[in-house]
Amino acid sequence: MFIRRILYPVTTLGPHNRIVVWTQGCTKHCEKCENPDLWELPPDSSDELSVHEIATLLINCAQTQQVRSITFSGGDPLEQADDLFDLLSLIRPYYQDILIYTGYTYDELTTLFGFENMKTFQQLCDVLVDGRYVDALNDNCSGLRGSTNQTIHYFNQNLRPLYEDYLAQGRTISNYAVGTSVVSVGIHNKDSATDFYQKELL
Repeated sequence: MFIRRILYPVTTLGPHNRIVVWTQGCTKHCEKCENPDLWELPPDSSDELSVHEIATLLINCAQTQQVRSITFSGGDPLEQADDLFDLLSLIRPYYQDILIYTGYTYDELTTLFGFENMKTFQQLCDVLVDGRYVDALNDNCSGLRGSTNQTIHYFNQNLRPLYEDYLAQGRTISNYAVGTSVVSVGIHNKDSATDFYQKELL
């Protein structure tokens, strides 16, 4: 599985302190995407990690840091669906709140994976934010959604009140030093992500 980075603690992509995992690879190439550096897969397969390696890391973090919330973003995690399903199956007992971002819509996922696989997916994922990013529909306020065409699906209805409280607080951004780069994490207002990368990473 191709993973670009893992950060903890993050509070800007879901309620509570969370682990956030960014996968590498996305073929959708949305205009003004926040993470164009995550579009292409690495040319060298040696950069690929096994599902068990990633699961061991995430389970260890859950146990040592007492963290029970995790977000998968990208890239698009569901462009590595088989590996993602296997990973979620391994970490599910350790995480009570699993949020996944995808550029696919729910209907597209159902067509791709089939009804039975989607039933399994809904047991492995608590909250799904779906749909491509559309810059013209970025309203500069929708929490957890880059653009208003995207939908938040609550597969675990017990988490809905927690998420609704979180959403009511609006957007927040945190910056992290990663090697020699700065990563800006959260849902950005229109044009701000592009400006940030141009100013901070050149």
